Amino acid sequence: MRSAVQARLSLRRRKQRVAFSSFFADEISRFAQTRSTFAEKNRLVGRIGKLVVYLRRNLYALSSNRWHEENRNPMERNRYVFNQETLQYEKRQESALARWGRLGLHLLISASVGLGLMLLYSSIFSTPRSHALQREGNDLQMQIAMLQNQVNSSMQQLGELEKRDNNIYRVIFESDSIPSTVRLGGVGGVDHYEIFKQLEDAEGITRLAKSLDQLSWRSYIQSKSYDEVSKWANDKDLLMRSMPAIQPISITSNHQITSVYGFRTDPFTKRRRMHTGVDFKGALNTPIHSTGDGIVVAAAHSASGYGNQVIVDHGFGYMTRYAHMNKLLVKEGDRVKRGQLVGLMGSTGRSTGVHLHYEVFFKNARVNPMLYFTDMTEETYENVVQQTEAHPALD
Repeated sequence: MRSAVQARLSLRRRKQRVAFSSFFADEISRFAQTRSTFAEKNRLVGRIGKLVVYLRRNLYALSSNRWHEENRNPMERNRYVFNQETLQYEKRQESALARWGRLGLHLLISASVGLGLMLLYSSIFSTPRSHALQREGNDLQMQIAMLQNQVNSSMQQLGELEKRDNNIYRVIFESDSIPSTVRLGGVGGVDHYEIFKQLEDAEGITRLAKSLDQLSWRSYIQSKSYDEVSKWANDKDLLMRSMPAIQPISITSNHQITSVYGFRTDPFTKRRRMHTGVDFKGALNTPIHSTGDGIVVAAAHSASGYGNQVIVDHGFGYMTRYAHMNKLLVKEGDRVKRGQLVGLMGSTGRSTGVHLHYEVFFKNARVNPMLYFTDMTEETYENVVQQTEAHPALD
């Protein structure tokens, strides 16, 4: 019975296909023969319209799968199976687990297909969110570039301030310049820029962070330097009073400079030796004056050859020594003013005659005292240097 039904259905489909093919071939041949007049073209359009109507009416019937679905055995359509023992159709039994499994499989396949389509779409086309993120990233990169330019400009301006500080301000106040190793020193130890390596523009952000840290450090050093310069400027009056700027022996007294700062023949060893001060020859008990304001840090007999000596700390890195004195007129801890008596000239210690050995220290280094004598002209200085060559050394 089933075979007969299928045979009839198959014969009917073949007949319909043959009829459709014949009709379609006739219309095509007529189309090929019709090319001349306008009326023939109108007839051709009408025939094509009839062909479209025919296709719309028979398209559903020509579908073999749908035709088979509607005309197949109702037992199969309702999921019945033939029982060989009872010789009857029985409804197919399906467990709940199988139904849930089939449903889960369908959901899994649907989700996989949907996810794949979504990924394919996102890889080909840009979403509004990706467009917004890209614009935001471009804006951030532009801001980073602008900040880097501002930092570079600030560092150039700071460099000019550092040059003025080292070459002008600190020179005026006779202070050492700040070395570049201190000004350019940065943050040491662990890598503080490790957190930027995972970002998209890691190189640009790391460079900006390093520039900001260096700018901050250099600004801090320059701020401290300006604090020092400001303090020196506020204390300039005290500095001028404290600086050893006069001769320790009055210019009205009868004295001579017998030895100046530099190499000369030692009167004891007869060998050339560095003389670290200036020797003033005069009468016994000639008054000796402090060359600047300060505090007496030593007033006693020295065992190192200076005899009775006084050392005055003037502040700002300056100290003075008055040696070989016959008598001390101050004691340790006394505050002295410029021009105040500190002792009388003598010949104590390692000395060959009555004189004063005078030294000037700046930041613990001996310097030429005659460079600070404001009461001595350049011509007088040159004459003194020439005359000392004719006088024997006294210490």
